[in-house]
Amino acid sequence: MCTTYIQERTELIEALHKDRKLSDLPKITQPTLIIRGEHDQIFPLELAHRLKRLLGENAELVIIKKAGHAINMEKPKKMYKHLKSFFINPLPLPRHENNGNSHKED
Repeated sequence: MCTTYIQERTELIEALHKDRKLSDLPKITQPTLIIRGEHDQIFPLELAHRLKRLLGENAELVIIKKAGHAINMEKPKKMYKHLKSFFINPLPLPRHENNGNSHKED
């Protein structure tokens, strides 16, 4: 896909992960949709699960099967289906902590 500036991109990605703690992120209170590819090699799925746990009930995690980092190019129909659904029917504002808003999509 992108073959230019590989070294710079690699350094940027490594810098993003180095010494990064999710607990240092500011609390996001609005409904949030996290869409990740099952085979994302840029940002491991564990980071998505950690982010979902941090955000709690006001976040929904969708994992697209058979997709990597470029979900919009690999599985655009699946991605847009979830975006549309999220914008039409956003998550309700959180009342208590619950990590049940997570699912895999094939």
